Amino acid sequence: MTDLDTVLQKALRQAEANPESGDIPDFDSVWAAAGDRVASQRTRRRVFAGSVVAAAVAAVALGLLMPRGADTQFVDREELLGTTSWFAPSDSLLPERQLDIYQDIPVLIESTDSYGGALL
Repeated sequence: MTDLDTVLQKALRQAEANPESGDIPDFDSVWAAAGDRVASQRTRRRVFAGSVVAAAVAAVALGLLMPRGADTQFVDREELLGTTSWFAPSDSLLPERQLDIYQDIPVLIESTDSYGGALL
């Protein structure tokens, strides 16, 4: 036996020698206490859900009531596209392109003899 086993065995013997004094509650009182706990949990959840809904409604109402600035309300698409540019992050990893496939249509180089039949 290990030390843990001997400690548990001593604790079990002490617990058996000194039983708890007092009456064990009957089933109805235990059931009623469990029902009370469930009811209090439901009440807390309802209050929490109600406060979340009230906060969401307040946020939407404040968002609708706030005046919008004239400078941010309309964005000129042509100006936005003319002043911005985008490059793929992987462009720095790739070698320099000899041919821009987005601007020029490349000539397709045939890799097989056209009279030899289809490749399977």
